[in-house]
Amino acid sequence: MRERLTAIVGRTRKARLVTAATAVAIAVAIAAFIALKPSDDAIPRDAYTIAADRICLGAKGEIVAVEERARKRGGHASAFARALVPIVATWRSRFQTLRVPSDRVEEAQRLEAALQEVELRIASLARVAGTGGRTATIASAKRADVATSQVEEAVSSLGLSHCARATIGFSRQES
Repeated sequence: MRERLTAIVGRTRKARLVTAATAVAIAVAIAAFIALKPSDDAIPRDAYTIAADRICLGAKGEIVAVEERARKRGGHASAFARALVPIVATWRSRFQTLRVPSDRVEEAQRLEAALQEVELRIASLARVAGTGGRTATIASAKRADVATSQVEEAVSSLGLSHCARATIGFSRQES
């Protein structure tokens, strides 16, 4: 019996230490497996997610088109922001028509609130850029940018993976 144990555990001090470390690692892995709950965060790719993703992608496509037209025309920040407001409003309106699954109500509400906030911030930017000075316009643009990042976070947390990957990179231009 002792020979079997020695063969399993090891004959040298180094072999016994390696065996002990391996046993501890296995015990920790088993304990972690038992203690950790499976992730419920996986959002299914169902009809709701697909529809919301399409709405989001459509809105982002329209935003990019407006940005490209504004860049070609050398447009003013006010005109650009005014063109964005109805796109965001339509995005929010279309999103509201979807029946939200009960497991994603909170995430959908977060996206709704973020879209509303970005709509308000962009409208404010349009007003400020049209009447205010450069400093006020830059401050308003920064607030709109923060609101936009909150939309992106909400899109991601809702599991709209295709839309989350479609990033919009506005070119920096002087107004």
